[in-house]
Amino acid sequence: MIETIELPEMIAIGVLVEAPWDALPRAVPAAWTRLFETDTGASSFLEVSLSRENGIYRELVGYLAAKKTEVPDGMVRIVIPAQRYLRLHHDGPLAGIAGGFEKLYAHAAVAGLKATDYKLDFGYVPGLPPGRHELHVALEPEPLRLG
Repeated sequence: MIETIELPEMIAIGVLVEAPWDALPRAVPAAWTRLFETDTGASSFLEVSLSRENGIYRELVGYLAAKKTEVPDGMVRIVIPAQRYLRLHHDGPLAGIAGGFEKLYAHAAVAGLKATDYKLDFGYVPGLPPGRHELHVALEPEPLRLG
C-alpha cells in the first residue's frame, strides 16, 4: 500500500557516493562495506538519494544519528529535511527495491503529485540480506492555496 506521510527533520551520517548510473552497482556496495566495517554503534541504516545532476548521482549510504554525534573520518553528516513523502514497504531481495521506487513514481504521476529525485530507503543491515525496506520518495511542497 502506498501512502503519503510527513517525516520530521533527521540527521544521517555516512559515506557519500558520487558516480554515474553505470558505476553505482559497484560504488554503492563498496560504500556499504566501508560503512559496516566502521565501528559506529549504529543500528538504523539507510540510503539517501540526494540528487542527480549532469549524469552524476549523489547517494549517502549511512545511518540515522543524533545532531551531536561525532562524524567518523571519511564520512559526512547531512540533514534530511522535514517534508512529505510517498511511502511503500518492500519485502524481499535488494534487487526488487528499484521496482518499488518505480511504483512510487507511477503512483505520483497518476495522483497528480510532483515527486522529486530525493529518496530514502530504510532497512539495510550488515551483510545486505533480503528483508523489509521502507521506501520513500519526497514530494515537492504544495503551493499555498488561499480560499
